[in-house]
Amino acid sequence: MKFFLTALSFYYLIRKEKKMADPHIQSPMDIWDKITVIIYRLGFIIAAFSILLLTWLPSLAEITVLIAAICCASSLHIYLKHFRLTFQFATWLGLVCYILGWHELALGGALVTLGGLCFKEYFCFRVPLLNLQPIFVAILWFAWVFEGGIITRILSIIVGMLMLLLAIQKCRMPLHFDIGDKTKYQV
Repeated sequence: MKFFLTALSFYYLIRKEKKMADPHIQSPMDIWDKITVIIYRLGFIIAAFSILLLTWLPSLAEITVLIAAICCASSLHIYLKHFRLTFQFATWLGLVCYILGWHELALGGALVTLGGLCFKEYFCFRVPLLNLQPIFVAILWFAWVFEGGIITRILSIIVGMLMLLLAIQKCRMPLHFDIGDKTKYQV
């Protein structure tokens, strides 16, 4: 029951985040804003191709999924501080796990960040099934850890294609859409 309450509160907070973001508001952007938006979007591109290759080139894909999560987590433009810190913490935890040789846990940390950000982006783009991405990445991670074979391959294709669709949508919009109203950011 606690899980469902947490998921429900996450849903409403993300909806609140979406209401705060207005693409018609164009805050002044400095060079760092532009760089971080590009890095954030690049993270989704890297994630899409890395996850698509997860079952064919696992060693390379594990590290590139982590790099993708680092790109996204280091360049977040999310108004609500606790979401920003949660995604960054999951990525840091994944990085520490990778350094310690716990590659499955590292992949899990990266997927928490990427899946959560996909859920957030669903409210901007309404890409079908993108709101289910956190569930897909959780099942993908379990299938990966428990060597699910064909299930892992199918899920990596689904997750990778959804990330690719998101990356394409993100790259089609102006950079200021990712920034929104700078006065609403919690520091």
